[in-house]
Amino acid sequence: MKKRILSIAVCGCLLLTGCGVGNTLGIEGLMASPNLTDEQSNIHETLEKSVGKDISLKYPKNGNNRSAYIVADIDTEITDEALVFYELKNTSVGDSGVRINVMDQTEGGHWKSVFDLAGKGTDIDKVSISALGADKLKNIIVGYSSMTVDVKYLQISRYDENGFMPSVFEDTYSLMEILDLDKDGQKEIFAVMNNATTSTVTASLIQSEGGLISKTHQVAMASDTVSFPNSTIGLADEHTPAVFVDCLKSTGELQTEIIYFRYNKLQNPLLQMPEKLLMKTSRPAGYYSRDIDGNGIIEIPVTELMPGHESLPDEEKVLMTSWYNYNDYYSLEKKYSGYYSISDGYQMVFPKRWQGVVTTKIDTATNEAVFYKYEGNISGFMTELMRIKVCPKTMTSDFEYQGYEVIGSSGQLDYLVKIPTNRREPLIPTIDEVKNSFYIIQ
Repeated sequence: MKKRILSIAVCGCLLLTGCGVGNTLGIEGLMASPNLTDEQSNIHETLEKSVGKDISLKYPKNGNNRSAYIVADIDTEITDEALVFYELKNTSVGDSGVRINVMDQTEGGHWKSVFDLAGKGTDIDKVSISALGADKLKNIIVGYSSMTVDVKYLQISRYDENGFMPSVFEDTYSLMEILDLDKDGQKEIFAVMNNATTSTVTASLIQSEGGLISKTHQVAMASDTVSFPNSTIGLADEHTPAVFVDCLKSTGELQTEIIYFRYNKLQNPLLQMPEKLLMKTSRPAGYYSRDIDGNGIIEIPVTELMPGHESLPDEEKVLMTSWYNYNDYYSLEKKYSGYYSISDGYQMVFPKRWQGVVTTKIDTATNEAVFYKYEGNISGFMTELMRIKVCPKTMTSDFEYQGYEVIGSSGQLDYLVKIPTNRREPLIPTIDEVKNSFYIIQ
């Protein structure tokens, strides 16, 4: 079966998607476990002895590290260190916000608190423990956010044989990733910074050279960006690592900028030809860049109305989604086209014989995407070619009894298709054709 399961933040459907809106949980609900491990329990007891019991744990909202407890070898010693993110309850305004308690492990396996640091916000955006540049010493990289301020705050700390250094670098940012963008075998911080005072947006690399952390390379980005709801790390082509930044404009639409490192500098090729390339990536919010087929190269989604939907009310309109790759030099090439459900997290790629002669409608009674032969009249009778349903695994057998077949699975969900038994219509696909054209993007 040709399918890929990706990890994206699933957004609620907006105007023209024809999808239902799914429920989301707060980060505490997603990450908090009812039972701590023995190690976490010992760390928590040490924290309470150090700062008191009137505390709440804080969880990073983004990135790979989503726990309030991070155990890692941060310094040059044999034993591990631990970071605990928390906030004090019932405090004065000056004591409010995220705090980090840094702990060291003795050779006997016990924990002791060695430093308590006040953070730079009320929430944690993301956390990484990583070396930067050629320096082997690992850095504690923490991005802070706040409910009341749009800008985020980056603070880098270190813990070495000389003790804990609470801040070796600080700056503001709007978006941050950690990767090896310049292909030198060492990681850098990629940060997008929106300067409201100068109305400029720049992408920067933050690197460590000789123990000194600084911004080493910069490139301009489009200045009419309101926010950066998504970024995706991958390849722009088979050999070029890149960050695909999905930028929300004041119009409410998304556009994508691609940042990579070439000829010893950061480059933003789509911005160099904004009318030809950048504007071509405009689409509704929620349609994020992704590697939908799992080959490492990122695709950019671009939307248009399904055939025949021009005359339908807005609430009934469904979009055709095409996925584009960037090609050197300065061109976008369509790779796939078909129906993309943001709420259910899948793409049904239209076979070539479907292009222009198949459309999609949503059966609101069953919440299914139904694919029809289109002959110029969307409102009249149309020949049904197939329909896709998403359901909990506990209900799958009931639908299989009704003629549905499983074409993919993700977590506790199954993806099913029902194909008409009367196969006289040549546009009706085979089950293998459907499986080879179906991608889970969740």
